[in-house]
Amino acid sequence: MKCQKIVSLLLSVCMLLCLAACQKDTEQPQEPENEDIIETEPDTESEEITENQPDTEITEDPVVNDTESVKILSLEKSLHTYYEWDDTSGKDMVRSEHSYVTVGQEDAELYPEMAETFNQIAAMQTRSMEDEFDNLLSIAREELDANSDGFETCVSTLDVQVRRGDSVVISLLTDSYSHYGQIENYRVFHGSNYDTQSGEELTLDDVVKSVNNDLALAVEKELNDHTWTADFYSEYAVQDYFANTPYDGFNWTIDYIGLTFYFSAGDLSDDGLTSATLAFAEYPELFNEKYMVAPAEYAIELPLDISFFAELDTDDDLEAISVSGWYNDERNHFMDYGIYTDTDGQYYYEECYVYDLHPYYVKAADGNYVYLFCEDFEEGWRQMSLVVLSLNADGSVTKVGEMNVSPSWLADNKFIVPTDPGKLILDDVDNGTEKIEFTVGNNGMPSK
Repeated sequence: MKCQKIVSLLLSVCMLLCLAACQKDTEQPQEPENEDIIETEPDTESEEITENQPDTEITEDPVVNDTESVKILSLEKSLHTYYEWDDTSGKDMVRSEHSYVTVGQEDAELYPEMAETFNQIAAMQTRSMEDEFDNLLSIAREELDANSDGFETCVSTLDVQVRRGDSVVISLLTDSYSHYGQIENYRVFHGSNYDTQSGEELTLDDVVKSVNNDLALAVEKELNDHTWTADFYSEYAVQDYFANTPYDGFNWTIDYIGLTFYFSAGDLSDDGLTSATLAFAEYPELFNEKYMVAPAEYAIELPLDISFFAELDTDDDLEAISVSGWYNDERNHFMDYGIYTDTDGQYYYEECYVYDLHPYYVKAADGNYVYLFCEDFEEGWRQMSLVVLSLNADGSVTKVGEMNVSPSWLADNKFIVPTDPGKLILDDVDNGTEKIEFTVGNNGMPSK
């Protein structure tokens, strides 16, 4: 019964993240620690232009009509860890981790509504995760007293990743994981998408022209091309799901190349998470033009063990890419990592010994790469090194090199998210963590 209560609490936290941007709270929210709230006057000139447009004509914001003028934003990610150790049994009782994303100071001045929305979400999420930790600790103590020998650490993590972050859209993917009591390896994704100018959360009908059978058939095709569908509830499982799901019931993100739907166990089959990406280039008739214009070069953080879709060649078809790692629970470290592409089912594997893996997909002018930040964590000190791997047009993976750099830390728990291959702010570990602006070179390695 206690485990069921905690599961409900976790789901409530995810729902809270989903609804936070839509809530109109009359009380000023409490900002998270170390967050700077930037308040600026609204852009009255932009408001006047909007107000003077005829009611019968919808004019797109001129910034979205030119790919080169769509600006990648500077976003920041904060990490928080809570844990409790029991001295008597010598066991970890609870480990809880969560992250949130905020807008960097310079861009917060340009997009104050968006910055304020993210600050509110961060504060609300922090309070919720602290409350959840207290509840998990209470449950863990009871379970430890009841069965010390069979006790397993209660684990809850919530990681927010940037799927797209530019002057048109900011799209976030929340990766939640729970393991405690009778709940084993429970994982769920949640997408949230925001209009950068207004800070308002987008609905699916803002982005697609219609949630109809054409959309369902496109998703069905992509799933059939990249996923084992024999275990779906029926051959019409995808069409049934789209026909019976309300607009606000879909789980999705806007990426730089298209729109990705996420499906949990129970949506299409009893299996776990799966996803499908509809590329703007392949299905232009499905989307509103505003969201199809995006930067040509970008970097995206990838969740482990689930497919990400990218175009590795020039045929407009997407290829599935996934980064995975084998975690040794006894040693609390990853022992290897692998990169899979579904172009002829090719797999790259390498041994490692790292505390955590942070993969990014990098789309540069000269190629496609995986930036794998390998983290070691000892006594509160985070140290990373970078492994660069090339995703070749034939689906093969080639290791390009290694470098002692990491995402640039602004404080003990906050770093600049690597989003722009033309302006990568990284810490040079070999030079006392000096902050250096890199670009992605023609071989994929960071270049000064």
